[in-house]
Amino acid sequence: MTLPASGPLSLSAVNTELQLSSTATISLNDASVRTLFAVPSGAISMSSGYGKAYTIAGNSGILTSGSSFTLPSTSGLTISVLAIGSGGGGGGGSNRRTNAGFSTGAGGGGSGGNQYALNVPVTPGQSVSFSIGGGGGAGSLRDGIYTSGSNGGTGDGCSVTVSAVLRASSSGGSGGLVSPNATGGAAGGSAGAGTQALTPTAGSNAGSGTTIGGLGARGYTINTTVGLPLASIIGYGATGTAGSNGTGIPCVSGTIYGAGGTGGGTAQGDEQNNTNAIASSGTVGAVFIWWGY
Repeated sequence: MTLPASGPLSLSAVNTELQLSSTATISLNDASVRTLFAVPSGAISMSSGYGKAYTIAGNSGILTSGSSFTLPSTSGLTISVLAIGSGGGGGGGSNRRTNAGFSTGAGGGGSGGNQYALNVPVTPGQSVSFSIGGGGGAGSLRDGIYTSGSNGGTGDGCSVTVSAVLRASSSGGSGGLVSPNATGGAAGGSAGAGTQALTPTAGSNAGSGTTIGGLGARGYTINTTVGLPLASIIGYGATGTAGSNGTGIPCVSGTIYGAGGTGGGTAQGDEQNNTNAIASSGTVGAVFIWWGY
């Protein structure tokens, strides 16, 4: 709850806001009251408490599914939000490396975008709405000149809406282009509402004439430790890794949230293991909500 913005204000109401017994003995000079009233020292009066809300710093944890989050009664009057779009999938590789022109792999998928908003007004206990989609699917394997395969899918976007106002939104990363394509690395997601924290990363291109596809773009890490500044909350993950021709080692997407899938490489499937030619999907985005810091 929140203390009234005007009119009578009792110490009993202050006790209740502080989650104490309404009959507990307190005074305006108590540290907890001064913290609540935002008057750390000097003169203090009951009117200093108008409109104040008791805040315990915390966060939502990393949200990768669902559509809403209910704030605790101790969230205070403002929150901050982060929206990370999902990564794009890697393009499909080629299963017929010896066919003329099919010795180059596919492009890597791009990372999702990332947008944040600070000091968003809220009422303690209210619901915050969000949307998170899935990562872009891996492109299908082509069989050289016989089947066409497909590009990687585009990752879904992500958004956070508070009190019917869109506060942060970002698109998903683009999908890598199908083999053979030496310039098929895909772009990272674009910005929407809010402010960008980090520059989205593009998937890499496949090396011309090599057996590996372009690497999936690095995604983002989220640190849930309470009290950190934004610069320490969001960081970059790792770039994806390529599969190994003939060994059964698969393509691996980037990490962690909103990372791109790695493009399929090239193999001669009737002669060797072709796992390296099978692309990987982009990873899901995320929402993070924090308050009191």
